[in-house]
Amino acid sequence: METARWLMLAGPLLYALAAGLALGYLLARRAPSQGVLFGIVSCGFVLHSAGLQMRGMAVGGCPIGNPYEVFQFISWSITLVYVFTGPVFRMTILGTFSAALAAILGLLPAAVPAWDETRRSGFIGGNPWIETHAALALLSYGVFGLLATTAVMYLFQQRGLRRKQWGDILRFLPSIVQLETMNMRLLAVACGIFTTSQAIGMVYWFSDPGSISFGKLGITLGVWLAYLLIFLLRLSQRLHGTRFAWSCVVLFLFALLALWAVEMDRTAAPPPVDAVHAPFFGIPHGS
Repeated sequence: METARWLMLAGPLLYALAAGLALGYLLARRAPSQGVLFGIVSCGFVLHSAGLQMRGMAVGGCPIGNPYEVFQFISWSITLVYVFTGPVFRMTILGTFSAALAAILGLLPAAVPAWDETRRSGFIGGNPWIETHAALALLSYGVFGLLATTAVMYLFQQRGLRRKQWGDILRFLPSIVQLETMNMRLLAVACGIFTTSQAIGMVYWFSDPGSISFGKLGITLGVWLAYLLIFLLRLSQRLHGTRFAWSCVVLFLFALLALWAVEMDRTAAPPPVDAVHAPFFGIPHGS
């Protein structure tokens, strides 16, 4: 477990390093090196993946049993999407924004040891379908997070062009048209993954209604319907441009708060692992 925690800390730290280096290049009005940025993020992703795999083996399932693991999984999911799509679109700046968000979501829970002191009792319960439902839901959160970063890029680009500011930085960003297209594709992919997750969850709920509280069910369906509504409004051209971008950012923040409410709705149980937490980043004493 100690090795897993160190690896899950190393990944977000490398994401933060990549974001910091890229920001330094931008402030110096220089284009960040795509190879260097992608290399650092990829190394962090490998270490992060190894840590999550070790944690999963220790807990006997997908490591999403408490707030610490959930946020680590979302951080990993954001990086997963970038690693497999960033090089295709050559979006160096996308890597900067996504690495920064992945670093925040990975380091914040690591700085709060209490989030990893308990696990949810009866979680998944050996049911592979429920594990798939939960993993897909959090994977969609990773795509929604990446969508929020591209929406912020759109807002930054839009504001700079309108006020004729930050010209030296804006030239490194994708165009407004590219960002609009990227946002729509990310939203479509995320909604598809989230819908699949909800379908699996509903099938299980109908077979055992008492296994899921109405509070959790209502919150989860609310987030899903909100994203689906934004997708349909964008598809019908009723929501676009700045309003669409702001909707993506605000809804992702709401989704994170809703996820926290769902986590608090769980019943806590002692962790099945021999982890003793230290006050800083949750690294066990004597490491």
